[in-house]
Amino acid sequence: MFNRTSKLTALLVAAAAVTSIVPATAAERLGTKEGTITKAIAFDGAYVYDGYRTDDDDAGLYFNNGKDKMVDEDEDYSYDELAKYGSKYALIQDDEDFLVDLSNGKILDDESVEDKETNTRTKLNTSLKKTDRYGKTDSSDITLERLNKGSFADVWYKYTATTGAGAEYNEGKLYGFTNESAKYVDATHTANMYVYSSVKGATVKVEEFNDEVDYTVSGAKHKVEVQLENLTAIAQDSDYIYAVAEVAVINDGVKDENNQYFVQKISKSQGDKKDGAYLPKSVTSYQLGAGSFSADSDSDDLNTVYDLLVGANKADVVTNGVQVKNGNLVITTIEDDKKVVVYTVKLKKTKLDAINNVDNVDTYIAISDSDEDQDIITNGKTRELAVSIDAEGNTWALDKGAIYKFDGSKFKEMYTCDRSLTALDVYNDSNLIAWEEDGDVYTTVNEGKAVTDEEAGKEDDKTEEVVKSGWDKNADGTWSYYNNGAKATGWVQAGAWYYLNANGIMQTGWVNDNGTWYYCNASGAMQTGWLLDGSTWYYLQANGAMKTGWLNDNGTWYYLNANGSMAANTTVDGYKLGANGAWIR
Repeated sequence: MFNRTSKLTALLVAAAAVTSIVPATAAERLGTKEGTITKAIAFDGAYVYDGYRTDDDDAGLYFNNGKDKMVDEDEDYSYDELAKYGSKYALIQDDEDFLVDLSNGKILDDESVEDKETNTRTKLNTSLKKTDRYGKTDSSDITLERLNKGSFADVWYKYTATTGAGAEYNEGKLYGFTNESAKYVDATHTANMYVYSSVKGATVKVEEFNDEVDYTVSGAKHKVEVQLENLTAIAQDSDYIYAVAEVAVINDGVKDENNQYFVQKISKSQGDKKDGAYLPKSVTSYQLGAGSFSADSDSDDLNTVYDLLVGANKADVVTNGVQVKNGNLVITTIEDDKKVVVYTVKLKKTKLDAINNVDNVDTYIAISDSDEDQDIITNGKTRELAVSIDAEGNTWALDKGAIYKFDGSKFKEMYTCDRSLTALDVYNDSNLIAWEEDGDVYTTVNEGKAVTDEEAGKEDDKTEEVVKSGWDKNADGTWSYYNNGAKATGWVQAGAWYYLNANGIMQTGWVNDNGTWYYCNASGAMQTGWLLDGSTWYYLQANGAMKTGWLNDNGTWYYLNANGSMAANTTVDGYKLGANGAWIR
């Protein structure tokens, strides 16, 4: 079977269809426009703002994709809490929250956000009541907390189910995560935490919460248990949710004086079941803080991350300031009210030196790898207005007439602007809006460039705008695909099949498209046939969809579990499967 594994070798190349964009050697100047703006949200080729252009205009919510259009002509809504929602919406209020579609500026008034959450809660309750784990739960016992509020991101919720039936799990509370369609994963069973034992001089792996793990040292028996006390989501990407788990550790029946904290990387994909409820396909836990590894030379870098996510410096982290880039956590803070600092945090397996002269202990940690800072303008009323996290998770900063972007290693000056501008919102490199808080000027990329050209006398001498077509590499190293200048999303056939998310970014690894799983290799090409992911085999059908159930591959029968993994060394439906997964006749 292993020789039949597909060997896809499709590569992204800069072909004739790809338009080459040469970066400018100096930051581009954005001229200033007149307009009074209270709040604004930048989007792809558009923006929405609360304010007015001239003294002759009515104050209100305007949508601009080249020209202004009043969104709420009847003035039925409030915009005091204008905020981002989902992949392309803004929140406005009329007793409840409603959505503005930022692709066209239309209000979706047929259903409120509260209605959407009620529908999700009802569907989730229907699914949970079918399980033994949640069997006594009513919808009134379920609370939802939306992840990544105020940012462009897939809509996912942390749910808390309170039920007498769950008392044995976590004081009657069960935590998990669900999308709007109520596809959920329970997060209160799988721990996969490495807990240091001073008796053993090594870490002990605890796979499940509330389950004692036995181990022996010098003939003496010991046990350790981990109890989940709280779970706080901090970030997400297309495949995983990242959460801080607070746990109590019980050694030989005695609870440790201080709780421990871990960053958990929790798969959004459903895996095996526990008491009928879906568990995540995978969970990996990384210790926060030095703890028993305070003797290690990297202990300060370990404690830095702890302080940012749990401890004394947690308040410095900006709203949605924890992002995921290239497998790392990127944490954005404002320190001393005058500078933005970006920390790159690696989640990794390593060896550390523990207390009592115990060296080279295997463990999983979250450790600060680097940090970079940039001054920000401080004459605005709200310090965070000078900092923006774009739709791709990049950090931007505004300081005294310059707009900077953190490129993964340093802050790079992208644009210059009028020094009076104090507030900033960024969607991507080409779409941002900056304005003067309590003032009457603003700028955007397109409008600001036009003003700059006009001031330079170049309005009649512009070269024809280059229209992107085909593959284009973004500044952060990701790829996008353009059709006649428009960024493509969803599936694109360009030699092979590729999948681009709602922001137009090419995906690699596992992709969930409307409940069906696909796998895109390192070059982004959709894979078919057998796939070895880690130590687990999966089968992708001819259309790329992950196979479950029985599979006949060239006359040999295999069985794929509900999570797609190939069954081996087991019996299914009375049929014995060997080590290679094949049915033993």
